[in-house]
Amino acid sequence: MARRFSLGNIFGSISKMMSDNEISEPKGRKSPQQKANDDEIQNAILVLAAEVIRRDRNYTSDTEKFIRDFYARQFGRSGIAQRISVVKDHLDTGTEPYVRIACKELKMLTTNDSRINIVHFLFGVAAADDFVNVKETRCIHRLATYLGVSDKDFKEIRQNFLNENNPYKLLGIDEDATDAQVRLAYRRMVLKYHPDKRTEDVNEQDANIKFREIQRAFETIKKQRVNKG
Repeated sequence: MARRFSLGNIFGSISKMMSDNEISEPKGRKSPQQKANDDEIQNAILVLAAEVIRRDRNYTSDTEKFIRDFYARQFGRSGIAQRISVVKDHLDTGTEPYVRIACKELKMLTTNDSRINIVHFLFGVAAADDFVNVKETRCIHRLATYLGVSDKDFKEIRQNFLNENNPYKLLGIDEDATDAQVRLAYRRMVLKYHPDKRTEDVNEQDANIKFREIQRAFETIKKQRVNKG
């Protein structure tokens, strides 16, 4: 039976790595079995990342950079091009035959804390190109279930990401807002953060960043509603 080990213990905490950009180097020489386990973990995570990306078919340069940076910090820069190639192959050929196998391997080779961190990473993949959308959230929930992550832990991770990556939250409205309410909220936020119209309590740099986020949020909502219609 394969020895269980924590992804956090070997590669450093994913969640902390994302926030602090810390690199954790493995200590000591690994056995051939442990090296094989490491490879299985890396490949399994790539399958899950590709599954999330396939939900909206939006593989952008930002998404690729997020995955590259993650793997560089976690596993070193050697082999990154090959890892990215694996993701692209899965995007082309599909991931369905491998998803459950990947989750089974991760359940066998990692601890619950590590799998929670993997779910955190998957939300990061979803958020890298744009706001986390409903299809991506449902996909990650399904993967979290396969990984044995509890609904409580999933909801906590989801809420943290949605608070920062939800276009409706950014405009200060609920998702059931009417189109008129969306436009009104957008105009109100523009008046507050437009570089030429910002209020005195908002500095120029923050206003510029926020204004771009507001525009992106508004365009994202419009696009989502057109697609639904």
